[in-house]
Amino acid sequence: MSFEAQTPLRLDVASITIEPRYRAPGRAPNVEHLHPVTPESVARSWAAARIIATGSRGRAVLTVLDGSVISEDLPKKGGLTGVFGDQLDTRLTARLKARLVVERAGAEAGNFEEWSADVDASATRTILESASLNERDAAYAALIQSLAKNFDDALTAEVRRSMGPVLR
Repeated sequence: MSFEAQTPLRLDVASITIEPRYRAPGRAPNVEHLHPVTPESVARSWAAARIIATGSRGRAVLTVLDGSVISEDLPKKGGLTGVFGDQLDTRLTARLKARLVVERAGAEAGNFEEWSADVDASATRTILESASLNERDAAYAALIQSLAKNFDDALTAEVRRSMGPVLR
């Protein structure tokens, strides 16, 4: 996933940092730890490609609050439909919750200014029971791609709405 084609958001800050607060449990039902691309890596890529520091004071901090991908077994139908039909057996749900905060000293001594933008993006995919390992990996990749788009759309809109004074 790439955000380079999107217009960068130029913030009047001197630095940009990422703070990952979400810790993957490393066990079911979570599956993000089994893949090289995770919701957290989406947030990191977004910050690297979309935010540009153009100022001489202050900082922007993108805090990842949730970066989970949950795998859920779906109930199977019985009867002939269940025996002969290809049923959905897995639902993947990805969530990327983050907060972007811009902090900087005000124009007058002792003043402090802060702006924030919150986003809680999600995406889901279902997988057929007949899906091969490659098809399951492709479903995960499509899930992360969808999550990345939802995250980008939501956070970009929120930054434009709430951070007008520090957007250049």
